[in-house]
This record gives sequence, C-alpha cells and structure tokens, in this order.
Amino acid sequence: MKPKPLGRKGEGLAAAYLRDLGWEIVERNYRTRLGEIDLVCRDHGTTVFVEVKTRTSSEIARPDQSVTQRKQAKLRRLIEDYLVKHNLESSDVRFDVLGVTLCGRQPEYEHIVGAL
Repeated sequence: MKPKPLGRKGEGLAAAYLRDLGWEIVERNYRTRLGEIDLVCRDHGTTVFVEVKTRTSSEIARPDQSVTQRKQAKLRRLIEDYLVKHNLESSDVRFDVLGVTLCGRQPEYEHIVGAL
C-alpha cells in the first residue's frame, strides 16, 4: 500500500525530530508481506521501532490510542521478523509511538516511549 502524503510528511518530520535527539535512523518504511514499520532507529544501543501517527488536529485521541490491539499484534510479528532477519534477537528493543500534529506553524510532537 502506498503511503498517503500526510503520513509521508509526518514520517519525514518524525525522522528529523528523532535525528535531532541524537538517534540514528536505520530504516524508513520497512515492508514485508506482514506489513510495515514506519521507522527503525537506534537510541543509545537500543533498537527502537517507531509507529508514526500524523494528525492535523490536536483534538483527536492520543496517538498511542490509535494503535489498536490488532495493530499491536501485527507490529509484534513484524518486529520479530525484523529482529530475526537482522540477527538482533539478543539486542535491547523498544517500541515507541510518535504523534506528529500539523495544526500550526510548527509541528507538535507527542512521543510515547515504550508504548507496547
């Protein structure tokens, strides 16, 4: 499935935000037959899988609330697949959700660390 323009913009802003925090962006839009992981990053030795949720209004539910049980199960399978394919099974791993809200001059970020 082709990413929508709003989502693509949010993922680019999220990657820049994380880079500014000193994170390394390892992969963007990692896709397999199981689905897609928006960002795979390194944060001080931890592999972090980031789901980016882009909004145009801050009045919508928190970004982590839109990661349903079904989406969580799908992401767990994707993360396991990624770890095996990249020989990272024994590494420190975390899953974050990063909300990007585009409703003013500057984007707003809501970073939920360890969301899963």
